[in-house]
Parts: sequence; structure tokens; C-alpha cells
Amino acid sequence: MGAQPKSLQSVTTVLLALEEDIVLGRLYPRERLVEEQLALRFGIKRHVVRQVLSGLEAAGLIVRQGGKGAMVREYSAEDVMQLYQMREIVEGQAAAMIDLPIAETDFDRLEKICDDYADAIEQTNMRGVIENNKRFHREVYRLCGNDFLADVIDNMGQKANLVRFSSTSDPKYLAQARDEHFGILQALKGTDNALLAKLCVDHMQPSRRIYLEKMARMK
Repeated sequence: MGAQPKSLQSVTTVLLALEEDIVLGRLYPRERLVEEQLALRFGIKRHVVRQVLSGLEAAGLIVRQGGKGAMVREYSAEDVMQLYQMREIVEGQAAAMIDLPIAETDFDRLEKICDDYADAIEQTNMRGVIENNKRFHREVYRLCGNDFLADVIDNMGQKANLVRFSSTSDPKYLAQARDEHFGILQALKGTDNALLAKLCVDHMQPSRRIYLEKMARMK
């Protein structure tokens, strides 16, 4: 594959930078994203900024309203509860559908992602933490054998990024998430789908709890 066009590289680079700013709390809920300021900050054209904003909107990280521009999305407590109810249903179902034990090649690929995630935590590489976390979950649920279900889970996961990464700066939480990833990995090597589904559902609970606690403190 040849090199990406320069404009596409710019979109990807800026999108990742702003995603990191949002999910790590450098940009606050309801904070406006002004096209002129973004163009100046990243040295890009306005049409590239609009592509970036479209990507952030599709990922559930911002909202755009006519006449009001773009702003960082804020989830209400009810939004979070409903989103995570959906995630529990679809992710638990997908885990129950995975043919256990998984193939050795699949296990090795997931183990590498877990190791990369652990290394990123050790090095305080938050971009690596975010990317390897997303890779791990995407690869796990692709194993369910139903691409439509995996796409739904990926979409729900993108919308949950604001919640999921609200606690990524907490070393205790990161260590717990790392250990839970390895626990899920070991369950994929076993034969107990009920255990795997429980581990997957339990894994998402701390981020929901921490986000709701933060919301309560801000009131």
C-alpha cells in the first residue's frame, strides 16, 4: 500500500490528538471546538478541520448543532446508564458466542496486544494505553463470528470512550484494567463461556462508576 495522501494523514493525526485531549479531560464537556482555532493550532485547512470534526462526531465525542458549532459531548447519568446497559447485553452475548478455546494464533495476537497495553501503562504512554485498549476489545469481540454484532459493539465502544477513559490517569485503575485484560485472555484459552461473559461485563463497571462519581462531584 502506498503512502496516504497528505490531507488524509492530517485528518488521522489531528483526530487522534483531539480524541486524546477529550478522553483525558484536557478538553471539558460542553467546551466549544472553533474551526479557526483548530486550523491555526494544527496548521491545517478548514476543510480538513471539518473532516476531523465529522470523525469526532461519529465517534460520539462531540456534538454539532446548526448555528452553535461543535462542542465536547457531555453524557448525563441516564445516558451513561442506558449506554452501559446496552454494552452489557451485546458484549455478554458476543462473549457467549465465541468458540472456546480460541485458536493459538488468535491467542498469540491478543497476548501481544495485552503486553503492548501493559508496556504503555508502564511508560505512561496514554496514547498507547488508549489505542491498545481499543484494539484488545475490538479483536476479542470479532471472535464471536458475527460481524454485525461486532460492529454494534465497536460502535457502542466508541460512544463509551468518554466514559471509558475518564479514569485512565489513575494508576490503580490502569493496573486493574491491565490485570482484567489478562484475565479475559486466559478465559479465552478455556472452555467456560459463562465465565468469559462475566469477566467482560465486570470489566466495564469501574469506568462507569468512576465517571458517575465524577459527575456527582461536579454538581
